[in-house]
Amino acid sequence: MVTRTILYVLALAAVTLVIWHWNRGAQRRRFRRAFPHPAEPAWPAADGAFLDAFERAFALPRGAARNLPRDVTAMGVYLILYPEHCIYDDSEPTRFAAALRGRLGKATPPDALTLPLGDLAARWRAAAPNPANKE
Repeated sequence: MVTRTILYVLALAAVTLVIWHWNRGAQRRRFRRAFPHPAEPAWPAADGAFLDAFERAFALPRGAARNLPRDVTAMGVYLILYPEHCIYDDSEPTRFAAALRGRLGKATPPDALTLPLGDLAARWRAAAPNPANKE
């Protein structure tokens, strides 16, 4: 009985890991298909911290955010990662919005997820990293 339970738990964990890995691979393929080349013009080095925060929030491979054009929105990227046949959650937009609030504080626009990333990067650069910005 104990052996059967352990084998069941291990099989369940293995299937869960396979599904998670397959889903992450599909998201990365959709991202690379939508944004195959670095954006023109290239993102300036000053936007590196903003792009790193975006990559962490959306669980993108390191350097992938540099392929994004400035006029794409965070929700546009989210809808590429999760097309209409996927089950939506709000973890990526929530993590990105939290990163913006952490940097911009009360100056965070209410429609931040629908603003172009270039505009958000400019606001990010303009805001000094300040622990007082935390809400």
